[in-house]
Amino acid sequence: MAASEGTDVVIAGAGIAGLALALGLAQQGIKVALIEASAEPTTPALDSDLTAWDSRVSALTPSSSAWLAKRGVWQEMAHYRLGPYTDMLVWDGSGTGRIAFSAESLEVPLLGHIVENRVTVYALLKCVQQQANIRVYWEDKLEAADFSQPDLVSMDTQQGLCLSAGLLVGADGARSRTRDLAGLDIRAWSYHQHAIVATVRLTQEHQKTCYQAFLNTGPLALLPLSDPLLCSIVWSLDDPHWESLQNMDDRDFMAQLNRVLPSNMPSVEAIGRRGIFPLRQCHAVDYVRQGVALVGDAAHSIHPLAGQGINLGLKDVSVLVEELGRAWQQGTSLGSESTLRRYQRRRKTDNLLMMSAMEAFKRGFGSTHPAIRVARNMGLSWTDAATPLKNWLARQALT
Repeated sequence: MAASEGTDVVIAGAGIAGLALALGLAQQGIKVALIEASAEPTTPALDSDLTAWDSRVSALTPSSSAWLAKRGVWQEMAHYRLGPYTDMLVWDGSGTGRIAFSAESLEVPLLGHIVENRVTVYALLKCVQQQANIRVYWEDKLEAADFSQPDLVSMDTQQGLCLSAGLLVGADGARSRTRDLAGLDIRAWSYHQHAIVATVRLTQEHQKTCYQAFLNTGPLALLPLSDPLLCSIVWSLDDPHWESLQNMDDRDFMAQLNRVLPSNMPSVEAIGRRGIFPLRQCHAVDYVRQGVALVGDAAHSIHPLAGQGINLGLKDVSVLVEELGRAWQQGTSLGSESTLRRYQRRRKTDNLLMMSAMEAFKRGFGSTHPAIRVARNMGLSWTDAATPLKNWLARQALT
């Protein structure tokens, strides 16, 4: 390996957003280097045992699926496990308010797919490996970056690699090293919640339905997997409650889980390994500066209650690929601030709207005030009865 290597774009982070961005740029002839701290992923196991399923999943919208299909990724994902869902049921756990969405009422084939994150990552990686103009450096991370030269960023990694490029993109998550090196400020706060994730087996088939309950202790989602009896759960719990639940044995945990599910829903009869992670919201004040751009969780991380995080990240990627592709064709510097500002203008408003909506949901449904309880139950029931409004809301989630 050469002591110093030049490329067009360096991307820090080879998760879903980083790999998708690398692929989209490479397919336009742009040379890319990817740096990833973790080891290279292996082929996803397809064992039906509960412990063989990835507890981290994403709800990919038809818009995200279409973008991935256009680049050949969805076709690779189809070799593994995709969980299409056609219906969604949302209810207030402390009242009678509920709202139901269906693909049939919208005259679309489905509302989206629940996909294990490792399946998406591996399919992206297979497509990336087919591109001669992408190099991936595993088990390495950025150590330093120099932005002093016009139209050139120089970088050093922990493994001694020296890279230079016109643009550095941070796709390295909510605690982005790229963002710190570039001096891009953030606004962040804790939700004072932790999310427990696991794969569960139901007593009856899930009927391709996503279930979302807003409980006093935090939202609970059951997301249908490709196996008709399996769901992935994401149970977000306030700080006073999560630790005792996480420390329970499987039998007691399932008993608590079934206690909060309505009687007309399938109950849980088995559970795989449980994982847990803290929840916080983070939003970069600026996504860009000369020579640097942020995408995905490096730019914005939101509450998982609507499963929109990865879709927002793929929208970032789509717009950045478009703007950089235009600059590439015009011979403009890929790291020029004017190019990157266009990307920020197109994405920041959309991300802020989604983040604000998630914050409103979290606060509104987390309140125990009697008046707010009554208002939200009436609001859910009224919206469920107002078909045009309900269908409009559902269509926003498809894009």
